[in-house]
Amino acid sequence: MKNQYEIQEDADTDLSRRRTLFLGAAGIIGRIALGWGLLPQNLPAATLAASEIALKEPPLVKSAGGVLKAALQATTKPVKVIGQLITGAMTYNGHYPGPTLRVKPGDRIRLKVRNDLDLPNMTPPAGMNMAPNMLNTHFHGMHVSPLPKADNIYLDIPFGKSYDYDFQVPSNHPGGLYWYHPHVHGVVDTQIYSGLSGMLLVEGGAEHIPALQGVRQRLLALKNIAVKDGALATGVAPPAQQHTTNGQLAPSIAIRPGETQLWRVVNMGNEPYYQLSLEGHSFTVVAEDGAMLWESYTTETLLLPPGKRFEFTVTGGKAGRYAFKTLGYNSGPFGDWRAAELGVLVVGGNKDTPRQVPTLLGEAPAYLTGPIAKRRFIRFSEGFDASANMPYFEINGKTFEPLTNGAQIKLGTTEEWLIYNDIKQTEAKGGAVEDHPFHIHVNNFIVTEIDGKPVKAYGAQDIVNVRPGEKILIRMAFADFVGKSVFHCHILFHEDNGMMANFEIVP
Repeated sequence: MKNQYEIQEDADTDLSRRRTLFLGAAGIIGRIALGWGLLPQNLPAATLAASEIALKEPPLVKSAGGVLKAALQATTKPVKVIGQLITGAMTYNGHYPGPTLRVKPGDRIRLKVRNDLDLPNMTPPAGMNMAPNMLNTHFHGMHVSPLPKADNIYLDIPFGKSYDYDFQVPSNHPGGLYWYHPHVHGVVDTQIYSGLSGMLLVEGGAEHIPALQGVRQRLLALKNIAVKDGALATGVAPPAQQHTTNGQLAPSIAIRPGETQLWRVVNMGNEPYYQLSLEGHSFTVVAEDGAMLWESYTTETLLLPPGKRFEFTVTGGKAGRYAFKTLGYNSGPFGDWRAAELGVLVVGGNKDTPRQVPTLLGEAPAYLTGPIAKRRFIRFSEGFDASANMPYFEINGKTFEPLTNGAQIKLGTTEEWLIYNDIKQTEAKGGAVEDHPFHIHVNNFIVTEIDGKPVKAYGAQDIVNVRPGEKILIRMAFADFVGKSVFHCHILFHEDNGMMANFEIVP
């Protein structure tokens, strides 16, 4: 299989040494600019489970008359998170997470983004090529243009300046859950961890399934945080971090017995993995990464690597309280994400009639069985630079260079890419063996094989987790838009330190 794929050369260990780099980059911001510290262990699970705080959703900004006209101000002002006012965060419009933007297919998005990240005397830390208070906006998962005024991630908005995004959402854009966040190379990890992210909902998709007409919807943004002495803390190992749902600790979510709700969940964390479970209940999945599935399925657990979204139904069981939690997941020596409570499902009230989601929701796209214009081979690997005491992360043996031209892909064609998490190359270079969630901008993809064996695809996606040694075959159709953008690992520490490459869609 490997020999079918050309090597795309143009596309551009222990805990202490990883933490040294983290503190040398994001931690410098904390110590110099914000005085961040370390966090004690999580609150006891029993304390979280006893929470009576009801789930709150971020403020909503909706389009009107075919236009979403809104403003986002990125600031470093104190913000209320997990029930307390904290300093050291970075937020949009003073909310953690930021406002939810809701549009319809065909709408025009006119979004003014202002950079008021007031970080005193900030120069790029060692190993970074950009000051931490530079800013731009990526519309994660959206099928929109990567050119200026739209999803241009090469843009840099300096402190005190604004940028006016102005672009059209395609009239046939999939309805579903997306999100927005900064994408300035070198500081993405820090900025998203600090709070700069928000949900973006395109109307349609799962909410228009006839069986789900009128059901109650829940928007759930999962995010990791560490706080000490009223300030955001960095350099905190995964086991000692807390996990929020819409900025709250284990809020209660009300449902009636037999009531069916549509839950739309996004992992907005910079690095954590969430393995979702709901005590006494199951998930019927109807959409992934913003795109409605062509075939629904029911499962007891769902794995969300960083950036991942799922939309699924939950039907209330017998009256009582049930833990909505992550079961924990270990993505490698720096990714020991422990089990934690994310919410409490409270079942009570009058009985309702459950909704039955059909198995068949649509048809697979034609490109799944159509001709392949080109095949490419993408290798993820890590290394460690002993002289600089820093890890580095590569795609096809190279770290990211923004000005380097990457793979050229012809508009209107379909390609197959084999994504390989190369253990041997990683170990040979002294790197750590870890998972790598692959993400690409502009277009989504379909997974067709894992380690040479065909897999059943239920729908398209824009993130797939690639475990150590794994080879995942994906198929992508490059439709509608030309321009340059990137693909990368969505563990943002990896992305910031090299695991990203350019590609360009050409006429």
